[in-house]
Amino acid sequence: MITIKNLELQLGKREIFSGFNLEIEHGEKVGIIGGEGAGKTTLLDIMAGRILPNAGEVKISGEVLSVNGSVYADFSELRMAEMSAIEKLKRALRGLDDEEIILLLDEPTKNLDADGTEWLIKFLREHKNLTSAIVSSDRYFLKETCGRIIELEGVEVEPISIACAELLPKTPSGAIPAVLEANGLLKNRDGEPLFKDVSFTIRQGQKIAFVGKNERGKSKLLKALATAYQNNDETGGCQRGKIKFSHGVKVFYMPRVYTFASAKIEFEKLAFGTANFLLLDSPTACLDLPTIEELEKNLINFPGTIIFIDEDREFIRSIANRIMDITPQGTVDRIASYDDFLENETVKLQIKEKYKA
Repeated sequence: MITIKNLELQLGKREIFSGFNLEIEHGEKVGIIGGEGAGKTTLLDIMAGRILPNAGEVKISGEVLSVNGSVYADFSELRMAEMSAIEKLKRALRGLDDEEIILLLDEPTKNLDADGTEWLIKFLREHKNLTSAIVSSDRYFLKETCGRIIELEGVEVEPISIACAELLPKTPSGAIPAVLEANGLLKNRDGEPLFKDVSFTIRQGQKIAFVGKNERGKSKLLKALATAYQNNDETGGCQRGKIKFSHGVKVFYMPRVYTFASAKIEFEKLAFGTANFLLLDSPTACLDLPTIEELEKNLINFPGTIIFIDEDREFIRSIANRIMDITPQGTVDRIASYDDFLENETVKLQIKEKYKA
């Protein structure tokens, strides 16, 4: 269905492909990974006919449908703005013909929550005759969908160094000290709660993932914690509630960024060891897979405290030892691995009730 022979491509003075060969059979799902500048998206553009190679043969047997992580199909901009990422994805893939379509997916899970990712996994599994080339840095998604992975060579990954400021000492009784307390937090938007009745105590060394469907609520809560620390304001901009960091806590807040270069600048700040508490909003959003793996390794070894939001299930699974679903009606909080959290029947029931309220 897809045959590429002796592909040559040079953009400016830079050689992207030289003598590259690839065959994807009918019904095969092939994952494409690699570092920054490896040519992953460029390869999909060549398959779609958007970029012409300098030399080589590209044969596509079927109609190409391209889907990326932000723009999906030919419906009005107003309607698209009103739709969630998973609604856009379902709209783009509706009525797809397994036998005729070549599906090119470029980071399709980047804007999906866990439920959306599971829907896409199920879709690809059910469409067994659908031929797909998939660029993704989501290891869980690739493992669940692709029969084969190819890796393109990119630039060498620069080491990420995350040093930790001095930790708080244990209490006289030997207990691990609390580093953050939040009580009764409420934040509204347009008269509706982004989150409410949020209370928790965080102890040093815990690595907490904020998860769930409440995308705006998670990010706004993380921002409220950062604001409380930065402005010495116990409300953090919330309409109600108190946020208190313990004496000696040093916080680094990384907001969501939208370019690879911006992300690298943020991580460089962590090399100075000025923080023992990290607040990270979607740190993998703009990263390639090798950089994600490097960041993951450093965060696992970070001895301080972390609260983070991310869409990469494998990243959450590797780092978090406590999970909080930040619903509009309170939290579902459990000291557990991400897999245990997702599979626990009591947790499922609590989440259902919170979102139904």
